[in-house]
Amino acid sequence: MSDSNSSKTDIIVVGSGPAGSTTARFLAQEGFRVKILEAKSHVGIPVRCGEAVARDTFEDILKIPMPENAVRAVIEGFRVFSPNMKSIDYRLPTGEGWVVDRRVFDKEMLIAAVREGAEIDLNTRVLHTKIDKEKCVTLKTECKGKKITYTAPVVIGADGIYSTVARDVGLAEPIEPIDLDTSVGYEMVGVDFPEQSMFDLYVGEELVPRGYIWVFPKGEHCANVGLGIGVGFAKKPVKEYLDDFIFNHPEGKRRFKNATIIEERIGAIPVGGVLDKFATDRVLLVGDAARQVNPLTGGGIAYGMEAGKMISDTLVEAFEKENFSESFLRKKYEGYWQKVYGASFGMGLKARKILDKITNEQMNNIIEALDGEDLIKAIRGRWKQIKLGTKLMKKDPSLVKLITDALFK
Repeated sequence: MSDSNSSKTDIIVVGSGPAGSTTARFLAQEGFRVKILEAKSHVGIPVRCGEAVARDTFEDILKIPMPENAVRAVIEGFRVFSPNMKSIDYRLPTGEGWVVDRRVFDKEMLIAAVREGAEIDLNTRVLHTKIDKEKCVTLKTECKGKKITYTAPVVIGADGIYSTVARDVGLAEPIEPIDLDTSVGYEMVGVDFPEQSMFDLYVGEELVPRGYIWVFPKGEHCANVGLGIGVGFAKKPVKEYLDDFIFNHPEGKRRFKNATIIEERIGAIPVGGVLDKFATDRVLLVGDAARQVNPLTGGGIAYGMEAGKMISDTLVEAFEKENFSESFLRKKYEGYWQKVYGASFGMGLKARKILDKITNEQMNNIIEALDGEDLIKAIRGRWKQIKLGTKLMKKDPSLVKLITDALFK
């Protein structure tokens, strides 16, 4: 027996992570009747990331407050360590961002959406999505063994990397193994931190092939320590790379000799760039469902939240014009995205491919030749501003060819 939920809902958001909740928040602010469907009984658990969030997303772009109770550390900058343990330092006087507690952060983002008027149904798993181009989208769901049907003019898939919504409406694309990172992390107590306001990254082809190790401060002597490694690049179980660094590497033994693991995490990170299409008739994707993850850094929280605002701006116009066609939604939503992140994500994907081939010696030479400002430009896709030829030619001519071939050919 199947019940039908036919209450007057303008937009259904599938998934209540930061991307889904933020999308719902902005849509509810615009006066839309928004329903969130969440498959779990809670948000923010399990944690599968390093929990770092950029300041400018909140203060400059979305103009929403960061919940103080979610902040575990204020970040002013970072250090990147080469295989030979030389480092680049970068810091901003105004602060770079925060390390948050996702259990609190995700819930606060959901609370903000609900306070704006969005409704949420927990324990509601979407089984199937069907589009009627002329009328609505129908969602077949299950809640505690009970089948329920929902309908709405528009549905937003915010249901993660293996999105059911994306699959059913033909937007999902297979992920090539080379475009996926496996992530393993620990939350640890008793970690040595020379500065609580700086996070550290470690690179090296033996240390962490096609990836990096992160150490993010999370309050006094507490840290998130983890890594992401490209699928197919590991020569042993990914967890062993992290354990080897913590327990056997000289740097790890120094920093973690008095540390205790209090939580383990595992996840998958799509680093192949956004989907070719992340909208179709009456359906839009956001966050990991659209693979809005920086191909170079693997960061995705901020991008998904910012895309939520882009969706809100798109749908305000779509409802005004009563136009929910694929051509209209893609032109508007993907147009917003391409204007802001199209170039940087495109360059980021090319830059990530440098990591597929780079050697330890070349990494050492890059970190000796460049500075923190250069790395920030690289992350933002502004490679042409770094003057690579001038900075790298004297140090290592092989780098010029490696980088120019990857980025500019």
